Amino acid sequence: MSSQALIDKIIKTAEAEAEQITDEILRRAADNEKTMLDKAEAEVARINKESDEKCAQVKRISELTSGLQARKAKLHARRTVLEEAFAEAYKMMLSQPDQKRLEYIKKLIIKYAPNKKLTVKVAENDLPLLDEKAKADIKEALGADAELTFEADKKIKGGVYLISELSDVDATLDSIFEELHDKYEAEADMILFPSQGKDNV
Repeated sequence: MSSQALIDKIIKTAEAEAEQITDEILRRAADNEKTMLDKAEAEVARINKESDEKCAQVKRISELTSGLQARKAKLHARRTVLEEAFAEAYKMMLSQPDQKRLEYIKKLIIKYAPNKKLTVKVAENDLPLLDEKAKADIKEALGADAELTFEADKKIKGGVYLISELSDVDATLDSIFEELHDKYEAEADMILFPSQGKDNV
């Protein structure tokens, strides 16, 4: 083999190896590019999924929050109506004619008297209603040995406060309406909102 032929062979072999090396480099580069693209696409998909989940979560929270706010607003509206209803009833009790207020006071004393020796506290504008006849009626109902003392109390707006050696009885309108409010709130709600009921706020 001539020296030129040897040189040609070496060059040819080198060129072939160079092509193989180049092909391998290009193949690996393509593989790397595909891998990188796959990873990039996977990352984009992950980010999009997380974004969608977060958006859905934000939406759910928003819906729950807005729903809760709506429920609170409706509940507040109901409570406002109830409070207004009780306030109106309370006002009506205070504005009853003298004779009706007197009969109510007499009924409270007779019903709630803890014993026959009493101090009866009433509103200032109710004390004049308790004339001798009214006192006699109350005493007759409680018994001939009943001992009654009547006093005006600026803190009382209506009803009576009974004081005895056994116990005190708060039968003022404030106390009675507070008890009624707690006891009949559900019933009042059903009357005011019959189509929905208390639980469907």
